[in-house]
Amino acid sequence: MSLIPERFIIGGMNFSSCQLHRRPWLIRANDVVVSNVGGEAVIGMICFYGKPWPSHSSLICLQFPLLRPGEKEFVYESCAPLPTSSGSVKGSFTFVPGRLFI
Repeated sequence: MSLIPERFIIGGMNFSSCQLHRRPWLIRANDVVVSNVGGEAVIGMICFYGKPWPSHSSLICLQFPLLRPGEKEFVYESCAPLPTSSGSVKGSFTFVPGRLFI
């Protein structure tokens, strides 16, 4: 995917927006994997109450940010408890062209 001021280009096709769909994270403590996290969205502002989201608890807030060229950048911060004083998190985001949700 590439971004130019007026559109996203994915697989040679132009789109006016894209939306976060999935993310995998590999969390390490002193180079030992302590957690492998993945699934839909990221924890955030869109809440689904009383109806379980697939693979999540019944009360969870998921965020599927919709990105459009020229809009404010999306910043995601996260943390994880570690059994050691040092560690790392490695992962990626998967975006889809257009939008998943309104």
